[in-house]
Amino acid sequence: MSLPKLFLPYFSALVEPSDRVLVAVSGGLDSVVLLDLLKKYSLNDLAIVHCNFQLRGKDSNEDEKFVKSLAKSYGLPIFHKRFDTKTEQKKSKQSVQMAARNLRYAYFSELLEKEKYDYVAVAHHADDQIETFFINLLRGSGVKGLRGMLSKREQIIRPLLKFSRQDLENYAKKNNLEYHEDTTNSDDYYLRNNIRHNLIPCLETLEKSAKASILQSMENLQDLETQSLQDLETLQTCGFSATQIRSIQKHIGGHSGKQFASKTHRAITHNGQLLIKPFGGSTSVGLFRQVQPTADNATEVEPPPNIATINIIDIKDFVLNIDPKIAQLDFDKLEFPLTLRRWEKGDFFVPFGQGGKQKLSDFFINQKLSRFEKERVWLLCSGNDIAWIIGHRIDNRFRISSKTKRVLVIDLLPA
Repeated sequence: MSLPKLFLPYFSALVEPSDRVLVAVSGGLDSVVLLDLLKKYSLNDLAIVHCNFQLRGKDSNEDEKFVKSLAKSYGLPIFHKRFDTKTEQKKSKQSVQMAARNLRYAYFSELLEKEKYDYVAVAHHADDQIETFFINLLRGSGVKGLRGMLSKREQIIRPLLKFSRQDLENYAKKNNLEYHEDTTNSDDYYLRNNIRHNLIPCLETLEKSAKASILQSMENLQDLETQSLQDLETLQTCGFSATQIRSIQKHIGGHSGKQFASKTHRAITHNGQLLIKPFGGSTSVGLFRQVQPTADNATEVEPPPNIATINIIDIKDFVLNIDPKIAQLDFDKLEFPLTLRRWEKGDFFVPFGQGGKQKLSDFFINQKLSRFEKERVWLLCSGNDIAWIIGHRIDNRFRISSKTKRVLVIDLLPA
């Protein structure tokens, strides 16, 4: 599919048709392609903004002249400004690149407010994204740095982030677009250029899909950051303090089972995720005798399972059902009344199909149950023996055998 057909839905997700957009045009390939796409396929209320940082002498001025000619040929208004970047760099004691970046975005903010534009579109693309990943990796950045640039952040949009430089080159060639090549792009003195010309080609010799894999990892990190922000908002709503939230964020991704409590909710880390649940619950019980939780497992009282049906059937009418929400037990091996209780430390049973005992705690680990899921577990007991870990597994000692005459069938209601 051609770049325009791919570009349109991606860009449409970033802005509304009525939005007023400034497009940042340096005169290079990326920004010229972006300008052409926006003018041809999207927006009517469009204007150009150009920054001359006066860092390349005559070349900088030629770029400015070229962009002005583009504005005229497209019939678009243009905002442009020259900056004394080297003086600003000395004053701020930053790198030249950082000083130029700060000047650029300050100018964007000024125009957005003064001229009442909604967004500034900049031409960062997928290859820029990968280079940014390695720059931030070498700086020891966290998730925010490694997830790269966002397609939309406040009033800055990046409509080309899904497309490679090769995509842009192909489009420019097909549409006979003229652009200026920045001569500094070939200078490996700059870290970004060194990564572009040396590191990434080396990675591609090791793995042809290196770029695609890196971009996928960055998307995963963006998803992780989004989830973290959602968790933060939820934690605040649920009454956790700032100190607790910092501690929770520190432990996510670590060992499962770390528990935190506010006045109304509990939060538990589990397999890199955060589970949040309110305190409380019903203690009502239906058809079986219920034993109250002991101090060891009374952190929260969960309602007992809902029983749909209980049937006693003759073995000749028995049909095996392997659904874990249905228990089929040898009626004559059971001691009545059966007991419903919560599981406790030290409980063991004989898993169906096995001959040896197993601690419930080990069974839960093997089943990868979270702490919340473990706390929802109820047991159906015959005397002192566990007959069924309700909804999970029956005990092998109460299984149907060749000697079984009657079968007790217990069916749970859907959760």
